Amino acid sequence: MSSRHLNSLIDKLFFRAENQPDEPLYYFLDSRGREYAHLTYGSLLAAIQRLGAWLIEKTESGDRVVIQLPSSPEFVITFFACLYTNRIPVPLSSPNRQHNCEHYQRIFADCDARLVVTDSSVRNLFEKSGVGESHQIETFPSLETLDPILAEFNRQSNEIAFLQYTSGSTSFPKGVMVSHENIIANQKMIQRTFGHSTNSIGLAWVPLFHDMGLIGSVFQPLYVGFPCYLMSPVTFVQRPKLWFKTISDKKVTTTGGPNFAYDLCVKRIDPASLEGLSLSSWDVAYNGAEHIKLDTLQQFSEIFSHYGFKKSAFLPCYGLAEATLIVSGADKSEEPLALTIPCSGDEVLDADASQKVGHTRTVVSNGQIMPELSLQIINPQTLTECPSHHIGEIWIAGPSITRGYWQKPDKNKEAFVFRDGLRFFRTGDLGFLDSQQRLYITGRLKDLIVIDGKNYYPQDIEETVKLSHPALQEVNCAVFSISGTYSQKLVVVNEVLRRFYLQIDRYADEIKEAVKTAIYNHYELTVHETVLLPLNTIPKTTSGKIQRQRTKLLYLLQKLESIEKVTEVSEG
Repeated sequence: MSSRHLNSLIDKLFFRAENQPDEPLYYFLDSRGREYAHLTYGSLLAAIQRLGAWLIEKTESGDRVVIQLPSSPEFVITFFACLYTNRIPVPLSSPNRQHNCEHYQRIFADCDARLVVTDSSVRNLFEKSGVGESHQIETFPSLETLDPILAEFNRQSNEIAFLQYTSGSTSFPKGVMVSHENIIANQKMIQRTFGHSTNSIGLAWVPLFHDMGLIGSVFQPLYVGFPCYLMSPVTFVQRPKLWFKTISDKKVTTTGGPNFAYDLCVKRIDPASLEGLSLSSWDVAYNGAEHIKLDTLQQFSEIFSHYGFKKSAFLPCYGLAEATLIVSGADKSEEPLALTIPCSGDEVLDADASQKVGHTRTVVSNGQIMPELSLQIINPQTLTECPSHHIGEIWIAGPSITRGYWQKPDKNKEAFVFRDGLRFFRTGDLGFLDSQQRLYITGRLKDLIVIDGKNYYPQDIEETVKLSHPALQEVNCAVFSISGTYSQKLVVVNEVLRRFYLQIDRYADEIKEAVKTAIYNHYELTVHETVLLPLNTIPKTTSGKIQRQRTKLLYLLQKLESIEKVTEVSEG
């Protein structure tokens, strides 16, 4: 083993299984936070060698194997068994209703899946919808009945390791081709930024089909050599206090999630119920995958500092599937940094203009760029590089930039471009660098609203809308513009809290007037139309991001089921 180059996760597993076979790697927690299973380095290797024999019977080298399993030993074993036998795993979320099946069937066809590994409930759902007729769908087999395959498999570091389907916030999901080389390069970046060592202890609830869950909480513990506790995302959402209890009980050092997770804790956890718990071991509270709000960080640290949480533990970061995962991260020894910038401006916004008259917004720094990467801020109109404190599109190059999208040559030509001798990925995200080369994310290029020559970020307007009326607080909102006869028109689509929804005839005009007034007062913009929807009906990605472009399409096709239309039909 000493001569083996550790250039893949499987190489890492072989090395650790040989040197520390009985050391626990992954612990799996049930809905009450109790451990129901665990995998050591040795037992994981033995399991993937058994499942490998099963995969070889059903697939060939290079075949795509879809994995639709919960955060469980079966998911982890199936994923690594694919890597071990040179199959290409495709982790996906699972359908929860029969009409969702068509979406997954399109992804199966897109990646030309040879096999789908799932549980019996999902298989039954697919069979009822007819998906099972066109694809080989199997449940995870009993490993005891399988003989292990011990043969060595040759793998090159630049080969595709797995396909990570993008969340599809502005388009149909695309399969990102992640190589073994990409994985190892990004793992080095995560370890350095988070300060991980064999003394670290992880905890994760983010789904394993999501790149943050898979790369940060499955790959990183194996790469560095520390244990990680895995919890179901449903458990976290239903019982966020259990997250804190596990941190306290297991002395967890690293855990986190998107900004909404910290918001959820602020709103749902009674601080008095935490008596006796300690969050003092928690020294990396990463925050990424969506817009980071300074108010959330401040409220969270103020409330939970009484139980040992340190504000300096917050680690805002930025990453995306096309860069494998991490691109930038804050200094783990410093408290989060933020700047106040104008809400709108010219095509290239001057973020230094915060003292000018007008409405402002606060943006949290996503930290320093990984030193292995080259990042440029590019004016999307002129394709010239922007100076510091000027907002443009974020372009990234380096060893963790992936090979592109599976079977999408036109998309690859558009998104991956050569500049200054480097192959850059055009992220579609907008942001700027400050004088210390710290990155700030301001929005998505495709979501940007341009009215009368001025730029507006939808998330800013959405926050204003939510504060305009009690019916709109803590629910989903999507703001976008549509083409008018002479200029772009602003449309607001908002869900409504149930108690107002039940009396919508009484409140509809009042809510719409509140939205109209708030937006005009803040931005001097006129609302063309406000559409009110029931809860949980605005389209979102599997990672919880609002799909503004999808919502816009449904609006233009007149397929949004507004509460008022439903009311009119029921009255008729």
